Amino acid sequence: MSRLAAEPLYQQLASQLAQRIASGELAPGSRLPTEPELMAEHGVSRITVRQAIALLVRNGQVITRRGKGTFVSAPMMRHDLGALRGFYDALREQGLEPQTELLEFSPSAGRADPALPEGLDLPVRLRRLYSLDGQPFAVVEAWLPAGAASLGAGRAERLTVYEIIERFLGERVAAADVAIRCEAAPPRIAAALRLPRGSAVLRMERRSATLAGRVLEFMRIHIVPERYEFRLRVPGPLEIANSVRQSGVAGGAPRREPG
Repeated sequence: MSRLAAEPLYQQLASQLAQRIASGELAPGSRLPTEPELMAEHGVSRITVRQAIALLVRNGQVITRRGKGTFVSAPMMRHDLGALRGFYDALREQGLEPQTELLEFSPSAGRADPALPEGLDLPVRLRRLYSLDGQPFAVVEAWLPAGAASLGAGRAERLTVYEIIERFLGERVAAADVAIRCEAAPPRIAAALRLPRGSAVLRMERRSATLAGRVLEFMRIHIVPERYEFRLRVPGPLEIANSVRQSGVAGGAPRREPG
């Protein structure tokens, strides 16, 4: 590092740390040296170290955990919204094998569930916890038609939601509406994901239907945002400004149908 270089010291420090990450010297999940250690090693001030770490955080290369330190980010998981696929299948297509734990299977909980949008007749409710390398990253809640009540917890644990719909119920999903937003994790979600109360999570909601428009499932997924991103390819220019104006007039969030 040089104080005579045109590049600010914090950018030089961030570049050196990024090189150590890229080379594998600092592996995914490993803890970065502490602020005092970086200050002593590189002869820089605390503010320089903090600016360098902030730059790495913005670039998605590290994450900070309150009271624990700064850690190298694990590889990003991606979900392509341009194709009609399930959450589990989207992960497997990236060569990932998530561990799943069935938290609940209820044949009738959806009948009086205020979390289910009004007008949907989906009494069967199941909840799953998704983890990678022992670290939970998503809680999946799904509501299904009454025909899925005889599925049983054993098969519900083995089958994905789309497999339940297509293999067990014999239905075909023709389209899905998806909405994504950021929110503070509800207490039970934060506990399941081992997050501090009030942490931000991504909330994805999906409503899948037949070609005739009959709803086959409603799913709500809460995801740890540091390791997950959604992608969508659209033809032509993306008219964000027009969408925002239309949303303001309609009073609701715009939705885009994948596929």
